[in-house]
Amino acid sequence: MISYDETDPKSLNKEEIKEVQNFRFRRMIKRVYERSPYYHKVMKEKGLTPDDLKTPEDLIKMPFTTKDDLRRYAYPYGGDFLTVPLEELVGWHMTSGTTGVPTVGAYTHNDIELWADLVGRSLRTAGVTKGDVVANIYGYGLFTGGIGLHMGIQRVGAKVIPWSTGRTEALAKALKDFKVTVITGTPSYELYVAEKIREAGIDVEKDLNLRIAIPGAEAMTKEMLTKIDKELALTSHGGGAREIYGLTEAIGPGVAQECPFDGHDKLHIWTDHFYVEIIDPETGERVGEGEEGELVLTHLTREGMPLIRYRTRDITRLEESGDDIPFPTIRTIKGRVDDVVFYKGVKVYPTAINEVLMKYPEVKEYQLVFTKEPAKFEILIETDSPSEELRRKIATEVQAVAFVHADIQFVNGLPRWEGKSKRVVVK
Repeated sequence: MISYDETDPKSLNKEEIKEVQNFRFRRMIKRVYERSPYYHKVMKEKGLTPDDLKTPEDLIKMPFTTKDDLRRYAYPYGGDFLTVPLEELVGWHMTSGTTGVPTVGAYTHNDIELWADLVGRSLRTAGVTKGDVVANIYGYGLFTGGIGLHMGIQRVGAKVIPWSTGRTEALAKALKDFKVTVITGTPSYELYVAEKIREAGIDVEKDLNLRIAIPGAEAMTKEMLTKIDKELALTSHGGGAREIYGLTEAIGPGVAQECPFDGHDKLHIWTDHFYVEIIDPETGERVGEGEEGELVLTHLTREGMPLIRYRTRDITRLEESGDDIPFPTIRTIKGRVDDVVFYKGVKVYPTAINEVLMKYPEVKEYQLVFTKEPAKFEILIETDSPSEELRRKIATEVQAVAFVHADIQFVNGLPRWEGKSKRVVVK
């Protein structure tokens, strides 16, 4: 098998990526067949052996793995999905479980090293170097963001301030005093930090050294990323906001990363560690290159709890790389299949509305409020400059993208979020 620097996004060419992928795929299929009670049972029921799955294209013979499967068969330790004895695990991360039983990610020591490599590669892709000072404002704990980014930052040799969430006023001062050059965190929290910086009387362009932001953990739009660029004055320091993508079920952050040339609308995905399929979320059939659909991931290297054909529920499309990083790209996640809100018989995608609202510098924060009885859709907007013209423009653009009428209300004091945002309220 080819030996290469796992943290260097340019250490393989396209042909070598394919060779590595095929080798790791065959090894992984053999592993889950022999060691995973869940997948051994699934393959037996389908009449399959590893000889029937010689290349990733053969995965169409396998059923999908879903979040419900993990809730049923993986909680609490990893359950029937584990391919190692419990004694070989070093820990777990898991989702919040707000919608039911949490989904668990189990890690061996080798998985932790792999994770650090992938986040390190992502950060190098974004332009982070040994000379950077990074304020890591993702939450530490069960959520994968804090610890995952922390390990990756150290893997590339940069200096990390493990701030986590909270004490935002003090963070604004620390960004100045420590001459922080990179900030991580959810896009909502990064924009909140920008507000606190201004309230502290700090000039983001003259007093700070910020050049790169690494937003993730939320669906975001080009407009939101552009707003982060502006609010933190990243482009004036030669950098920008560069999205990182991941999920607990995949291993955490470090699955895909925006590079400086991606224009806020795509990310390179690490196909030497994940086999990628894009499917029609309704039929489950694969769609062609460049066509929009649901992202499905198969682990190629995870040791403790590999997943085969995991349905992420994230909507994107896969394309070949257009720059000197040879890994293919996925488009910035449009939203989740299950994030859609059904309102008066229409599917409303909150991310489409986000695209509209983030274009307006007057919009400081917003919330989408759907009331079932009686049916009503309101957009609450916090702004320092309300006007009937702004109300009319936003209402017209929302109608054009969402195909429903929204009642625009200007309000004071909407919530801010230090973790994942909660801008959609269904009553």
